[in-house]
Amino acid sequence: MRKNITLKIGIGALAGLLLTTSCTKDFIEKNTNPNENNFASPESLFAPALLSIVNNNLNRGFRINGELAQVSVTNSDSREIHRYEIRNSESNSSWQNWYVQLTNIRNVYTSAEETKQEGYETWQGMSLIIDAYVGSLLTDVYGDVPYSEANQGREGEVSPKFDRQQDVYKQLFEKLEKANELLKLNKVIPARAFNDDPIYPFSYSNGGTRTSAEHWRRFGNSLYLRLLLRTSGKSELGSVAKIKEIVETNSANYPIFENNNDNANFNFTNVVPFVTEFYNYRDLDFNGDKGYSEFFINTLLDLKDSRITKWATEATLGVYSGIQSGYKQGNVPELGSRMLLSLKTERLLGNIMNYSELQFILAEAAAKGYITGNVTDFYNRGIAASFQSWKAPLTADYFAQPIVKLAATDNLDTKMEKIHTQRYFAMLFTDFQQWTEIRRTGYPKLFVGPGVGNDGIYPTRLPFPASTISYNRTNYLKAVANMGGADDSKTKVWWNN
Repeated sequence: MRKNITLKIGIGALAGLLLTTSCTKDFIEKNTNPNENNFASPESLFAPALLSIVNNNLNRGFRINGELAQVSVTNSDSREIHRYEIRNSESNSSWQNWYVQLTNIRNVYTSAEETKQEGYETWQGMSLIIDAYVGSLLTDVYGDVPYSEANQGREGEVSPKFDRQQDVYKQLFEKLEKANELLKLNKVIPARAFNDDPIYPFSYSNGGTRTSAEHWRRFGNSLYLRLLLRTSGKSELGSVAKIKEIVETNSANYPIFENNNDNANFNFTNVVPFVTEFYNYRDLDFNGDKGYSEFFINTLLDLKDSRITKWATEATLGVYSGIQSGYKQGNVPELGSRMLLSLKTERLLGNIMNYSELQFILAEAAAKGYITGNVTDFYNRGIAASFQSWKAPLTADYFAQPIVKLAATDNLDTKMEKIHTQRYFAMLFTDFQQWTEIRRTGYPKLFVGPGVGNDGIYPTRLPFPASTISYNRTNYLKAVANMGGADDSKTKVWWNN
């Protein structure tokens, strides 16, 4: 009989539980059957863990990222995220989910390594990519976080140190390098497990041209470019040189997304359990207390962008409108356009990273001289890919608009604004990526409402959750000191300093 050792509470809460009881490493060792395998099979762990991550990200992304990135605005006057006021309680859910599922993802790696099941190198590569993905979410949202010592409760590590963000990123890069090498072996996972790959379930098994290992390798290296560009403003990790290596000087060893068929999108089947977070929501719970923002709607209208019909209801017949972000308390506006109810079961809500975003990453890298490719070609391909994904009509007239077209006379700031306005829409409903890129680049330029707090400072991170403050206090205080002395949403993370 196999058993899965899964943390059911966050790291901080686990630390508190173990510290207030007599549980010790010796207790765990003495009560472990040496004849049992401590890990479930990779395929039994992987899809449920990733489903939990993606649906948690949809839930928290709609609530936090959506309001901070001015996609949506609530008409609940007491919920003040759009006013830059973020309570510590907002931090708990994502922190706990990411650490719990990181345990499962790391168990996938260990299980594959120990059992050496068919295609185990591919399972290991897949787990390393999701490990790096979850690690990037943790450090980008909170800053310095436990990573190298995280998820070691079984080994008796109940008060993990907080790694500096620079060191977390170094580990993320190392894992993505290792994943690339493992997936290069192109080992095919067992036929019985084809459908247990929740992102590329039909690769190879359904007459495709690539195995899941090949698809995952492209995903890992595309994610690598996302994270390298995010840290490119810092010299410590050699990110700019690595971007050039992946894209140009050693591209054969680092395949990346080539088209929308490579998109890393969780395969929501809309058959339980693989349903979106919003599958069972009442309509009122989905869009009853929030609407799209003025910024979101007006930008789409200015662009004459047909994707608006895929995302938003009409406020009145033939008219789209949004509501003001950061409105003053007590001045609650009427909702305008809302999220279409069809989005509750939209499979594209499973997006982790897509080809469109990759093209905008390459466009920025080319605009800054990191690579030598054509900026306009990357940019136009990114736009076209997003429209194609959403099955929205696109004509040459769209690209010809001055607000869209990259002109020869555009300076870098203008190019960045156009690139990141389009990237913003390409990353719609993708965890916390819009907010993260706005923090990094300042684009697109958002409206600052008359009721914003936080001294008018755009939130730069989430504060640490109460659980880790209580149960891992010594390491928490060290982390706060290292980050500048304040655990608030004005403290910038390393790559944003």
